Formats: sequence, structure tokens, C-alpha cells
Amino acid sequence: IWDAEEEGLVGSTEWVEQHAAELSHAVAYFNTDVSVSGPDFNAAAVPSLKQFVREATTEVPSSKGGTVYDQWKKTEDANAEDHEHRPRSENAVPIDNLGSGSDYTPFLQHVGVPSTDIGSDGPYGVYHSTFDDYNWFTKFADPTFAYEQQQARVFGLEVLHMADADVLPYNYQLYGKDILNYVNAAQIHAANRNLSLDFTAAQAAAQRFANAGDDIHRTQSTPPAHPDALNRALRAAEEALLNPAGLPGRPWYRHTIYAPGIYTGYAAVVIPGVNEAIEEGNTPLAQAQLTALADALNRSAAILEAAAK
Repeated sequence: IWDAEEEGLVGSTEWVEQHAAELSHAVAYFNTDVSVSGPDFNAAAVPSLKQFVREATTEVPSSKGGTVYDQWKKTEDANAEDHEHRPRSENAVPIDNLGSGSDYTPFLQHVGVPSTDIGSDGPYGVYHSTFDDYNWFTKFADPTFAYEQQQARVFGLEVLHMADADVLPYNYQLYGKDILNYVNAAQIHAANRNLSLDFTAAQAAAQRFANAGDDIHRTQSTPPAHPDALNRALRAAEEALLNPAGLPGRPWYRHTIYAPGIYTGYAAVVIPGVNEAIEEGNTPLAQAQLTALADALNRSAAILEAAAK
């Protein structure tokens, strides 16, 4: 247990650093910050847990009818033009990537614990002001506490489904697809910046990781009778995406796939070491970060390959 979320996530950061060895065995961290400020469900997660979140919302009824997922999809479809930046997986509701601004940051980006973040939002002009109080909440945010109950149910199902799973419900198949897209987009980004970079190793590693994600997905669907080794590999694959040296100029952030951008505030930047070096026009640094990315993807892929045999 910690406090001191404001400012700088000091409480959770100190807690994670103190318990880093124990957290190598943690299978997930589930976060909620502004749990309810209105009726519109939202979520962010690592790709391996995005489908896991979607499935939890299909099991919880919405006070507006149908399930939380049904209402979530209606809201997202209505606001599709405003959310073009969000990653999409087939026809599923898009889920944001994890940047920063809440306590999942040290869990994912420093020690590599797969994480999710859920909330239910709406017009919230009083955020962090003296008017952000119980009176405002009961008049405007959730007068009947229906969305508080909804969020508790979704959050509870996340916990129960993860705790009761014989095989950890990570989806590295979707993770692999996302990373292939990230690498391809970075290559276009580099070309637009007139940088001459060799993406060969990074593309090969991303494809290897995607192939391993397909293979481990099949293994998860027909697991061995004693899946302990499989579960350890599934968990280790996320941690293998950390770069022990950290990101350039900010070594505390070690995840090679996700970080809050240097200039984006809370918003996530994907393959940040590569993309931020490209944005700076720093060819040697971008090439070095492509190597670090390829190394991380190959480490993670090798873990999944061994478990899928």
C-alpha cells in the first residue's frame, strides 16, 4: 500500500523499487485512477491484456442497457473521428496504450509487469480544483452510484479472471501485430525525416516476435497438463522487453515498446527510443535504439518459442 500519487507518482515508484524482486512474480497490475467522473467507460492496457479487458466488460451489465462493452462500443463509434490515434484490433473497441500520469507507470515501464487502467469519464471541468468534491460527484458524475458499481464489477472480474486462470490470459498474438505496425510506422517516420536507417534487424525481430505470438497462442489453447513452465514463460516475455540500460536520457524508463513521450505529457509514445531519436534527427542514436529494440524483441521471442514447443 502506498500514497503520494501527486506529485510525481512518488508513492508507487518507491514501492515498486523497494519490491522489484517480488514483482518479478506478479502476473498483472490493475489500475484505476479517476474511477468515475461520468458515464463513458475507457481503458488502456498493454496489448497482451487488451482482449482480456474487453472480455471482462462483456460480462458486466450496463445501466444504459446491454453490457458495458456494448455501451463502450457505441461511445467509441460515435467519437471515432476524435480517436483516430487509438490503435485498432480488427473490429474490436480500440484500447489506449499506457503512457503515464498514474500508478501503473513504475509497474510497467520500470519493472515490466503487464498492466491495465480503467475508468469511466465524462465532462470533468473541476479536475484537481476545490470543486472536485463529493457534492459535485453526487450531482453531476454519478448521482445513483450506478457507474461506481459498474467499475467495481469490471475491476473485480479482472482480478478474479487473472487469479483463477490455469493459463495466464495474455495475448501475444495481438502484441506481435501491434509491434509490426509500430516498426513499419517508424520506418515511414524516418523516411519522412530524411534519415537513412537500417531497419532490417528490427523488422526481422518484430516478425520473429509476431510468429512466436502466434505459436504461443496455439499452445495456450491446448496447454500441457501442468502449465507452470508455460505461465512462467508468458510472464517473462513481457519483462524481456525491458532494456536494462533504459531509454536515452532517462534510464529509469526501461520498456522498449511504451513510454510517456518526452514532450507529450501523459500520452504514450510507441518504441520510444527509436521514434524520439528519429524526431530529433539523430541518426546514430536512432540506429542504436533500433538495435536495442531488436535485442529486446529477440529475447522475448526466444522465451515464447521455447515455451511453445
